[in-house]
Amino acid sequence: MGSDPKIRRTLCQRLLQLRHENNLTQAELSSLSAIPQPVLSLYENQGSSRSPTLYALVRLANSLNVSTDYLLGRTDDKSGARSLISEDSVISQLSRRDRQVLLRVAEGLHAASVQKQEAMKSSRTQKIVPPADVKNAR
Repeated sequence: MGSDPKIRRTLCQRLLQLRHENNLTQAELSSLSAIPQPVLSLYENQGSSRSPTLYALVRLANSLNVSTDYLLGRTDDKSGARSLISEDSVISQLSRRDRQVLLRVAEGLHAASVQKQEAMKSSRTQKIVPPADVKNAR
C-alpha cells in the first residue's frame, strides 16, 4: 500500500473526508479505532509515507462504517460492493422454493458462525493447567 502513491493519496483523502462527515476529531477517531492520534495524523497527511497496517486499516474501516476497499479506493461504494449485478436482483430471479433454500442455508451459516464465535470466546477464557506430573519434569 505504501509503495503506490495513488492508493496512499486516496486513503489520506478518504480518511479525512470520512472523519469530517462523521464530525469526529482525530482524538475521537483515535478513541474509536484504538489507533494513537499522532499516527492518525500521519495517515491523513499526504506528505507522510506512513500507511496503516492491515489490522489498523480494518479498525479504521470498522470505526468509520465503511469497507477497507472504500478506504483504499478500490470502490466508491462505502459498503464495498463491487458486484455488477446486485444481490437483490439475483435473489429476486430465483424461484420461491430456491429463495427458501437459500434462506435456510444462510440461517445455517449464521448459526455456525455464532457457535464458532462462542467456542472461541470459551477457549480464550479457559485456563490451561498442566498435569501435576508434567510440572516437575524437565
